[in-house]
Amino acid sequence: MSRAHVRTPRLRLTAAIAVTLAATAAGTLAGPATAATAAPAGAAAVARQGAGDAVFPFVNSALVTAGPNGFLALRTDDVVWTRYADGSTTTFPKSPGVTYRGSAGADIVVASEGTRNTVHDMANGGTPVVIDSPYELREVNGSTLVMVDTATKELHLVSRAPGGEVVDRKVTGMPAGVPWTFYGSAPGTVAVQTSAPNSGFHLALVDVATAATVETYDLDRYSGFAQVTPGHVLWEPAYGQTRIVDRKTKQAQTLPYRAQIALGGDWLAITGGDKVVVDGVTYPNKPIVLKSLKDGRKVPLLDLASVVAPVGDGTLLVSGGTFAQGQGLFRISLDASGTPVSTMIGDGQNPLEMILKQVNVPDEYRFDGTDKRVTWQANQPDLGVSLTLTHTATGRTVSLWSYYDTYIRWDGNLDQVTGAYNGAYTWKMTAYPGSGVGPSAVKTGTTTVNRGTAPRDFNDNAHADALVRDSSGNLSAYDLSQLRAMGNSSDCHDEGCPPVVHDPKPDVLGTGWNTYTLMASPGNVAGSVSDDVVGRDRDGVLWLHQSDHQKLLPRTKIGGGWNVYTQITGGSDLNGDGRGDLLATDRAGVLWFYASTGNAAAPFKTRQKIGGGWGVYNLLTAPGNIAGASGGDLLARDKDGVLWLYLGKGDGTFTARRKVGGGWQKYTHIIPAGRNSNGVADIYAIGASGSALYSGRDSTTRPFEPAHTLPLRSDSTRFRTFF
Repeated sequence: MSRAHVRTPRLRLTAAIAVTLAATAAGTLAGPATAATAAPAGAAAVARQGAGDAVFPFVNSALVTAGPNGFLALRTDDVVWTRYADGSTTTFPKSPGVTYRGSAGADIVVASEGTRNTVHDMANGGTPVVIDSPYELREVNGSTLVMVDTATKELHLVSRAPGGEVVDRKVTGMPAGVPWTFYGSAPGTVAVQTSAPNSGFHLALVDVATAATVETYDLDRYSGFAQVTPGHVLWEPAYGQTRIVDRKTKQAQTLPYRAQIALGGDWLAITGGDKVVVDGVTYPNKPIVLKSLKDGRKVPLLDLASVVAPVGDGTLLVSGGTFAQGQGLFRISLDASGTPVSTMIGDGQNPLEMILKQVNVPDEYRFDGTDKRVTWQANQPDLGVSLTLTHTATGRTVSLWSYYDTYIRWDGNLDQVTGAYNGAYTWKMTAYPGSGVGPSAVKTGTTTVNRGTAPRDFNDNAHADALVRDSSGNLSAYDLSQLRAMGNSSDCHDEGCPPVVHDPKPDVLGTGWNTYTLMASPGNVAGSVSDDVVGRDRDGVLWLHQSDHQKLLPRTKIGGGWNVYTQITGGSDLNGDGRGDLLATDRAGVLWFYASTGNAAAPFKTRQKIGGGWGVYNLLTAPGNIAGASGGDLLARDKDGVLWLYLGKGDGTFTARRKVGGGWQKYTHIIPAGRNSNGVADIYAIGASGSALYSGRDSTTRPFEPAHTLPLRSDSTRFRTFF
């Protein structure tokens, strides 16, 4: 999904899971983001391949659990067991109704479908054992199924005896509460976290042999991690911390990082989330750090440690990578000197660095529904992508993000909800690794926007603009999309929230406009592509400013004698020739019609009298077709604040007036606002108390939708005169 604003990217999950998979390993160890201090000590040590392991492909795979003879992994389309000795695999069939679970530290895989649980012994082979049970499978410990009776919330250990009968043992001694979370550990003991409304969270250790709770620990909060070894129990007392308790003496300590006991119980395996900090040392990237429980020495291994799984023989399997070897699966073990080393046993055949292989950005954008999406190919599926497009002529930009999708779609806006200008653009795509390890990948290129123009477009982006003169005489075009976005709520925090504009950024069209006492934008009166602007100076001379892309051309004189008029307005095509026309009321209250010619040298025909009595109105605006008649329409506000609608007949005249409603005296300016998605003209009204957008309904009885109120107010400085 694409947004035209910058935020920290949320990154996609790595694997597209085709089957439901419950990971029962210790899982990824997310450590704390504690204070950064010194530089890292030493480089990662890498051992040569161990004699008992083959190096096999580990492509597009996610480690789940590991046993002494092999490991379980999730791939894009299947679940597979791989043997260390020769890399041979057993593939489990994909099925939407089947859940696969491994047993931490054991060579067991269980396939569950409904009440049927099939236990596969991956080390010894043989016929799988089928266990039918009405309970819900929550964990696998060795070949024993750890299950919950969903009706009673009681815990059961279910297995099949050598004689073939199903053995169902209810666990005794459980603390009060509902079994909440189960943690894989070495075969023989199950760690279960329970929750009760009045007694909080508890961690119960269940002995599989006796089906009895042998130890219970009170927790201050929910723990996202737990580990049980013969001598210790570990859990997470707070995010990024580890509580270690000696099971015999009950002596406890809290460590300021996420860790598990490994390598025969003499080492802590430490990993981190945003960064890895151990004893005041911050390690670069996201390695796994092995810390000796005997002498305190620390050995960092790998540049990225993603998932850590105990093997059951004292070693660890880690999916991750190094910049030297690339991504893969590594075994952490002790060398002959007793120092932890890492050995690649599974080759991911992919560099650890982020690489953008290909980027596809359209050569041209029209924003007419035919534009292709921006796509890319990268060497890593877990990434965040930003795309920044910069308009060459103005330097205005837009930054788009992809958080979950594999594409970016540009909605046609720049930052601040300004419509993208026509012309040349440069683009820059940046791919951020989801792991946070290594530099981002960057590609650049060019594209163009060719979206044409639209009524009231003065900055060449096919969006209607409000023309505003400030107290210094600067004339600016404010994209009405920006003004509309000022009314969006800042309280929305979900994906897809409409952007909010607090301080609209205009395009300055010129200076010195304080010389004019009346101004109007009658439309394309001089034959160019874009709408034009006219202004009457203090001497009564009317001047023409033709629009040219994002600027106004030097003025040309139309003629004198215009000081007889108190109001001028334009924008509606009153005679059906496809060009906007001009209306003016004189001091006697007579309304005059000036048809445009399309000739810059003489942009208007001789005036035609429409009628008298227009002196009762103190504001006129000609927004175009708002009520479905054949010609452009006219709105007039009387001195009591009542707004009246005059339907254009298409011949320069109007039907009898229709009352729109009262209360319009709160506005100092009412201006055309382009056309809505139905092709009907809108208006924008602003005053000292606020502003509103009124969307045309193509109806003579109720010409506008209810006001879409906006916070912008007119003032005596920046937002002084609108037309």
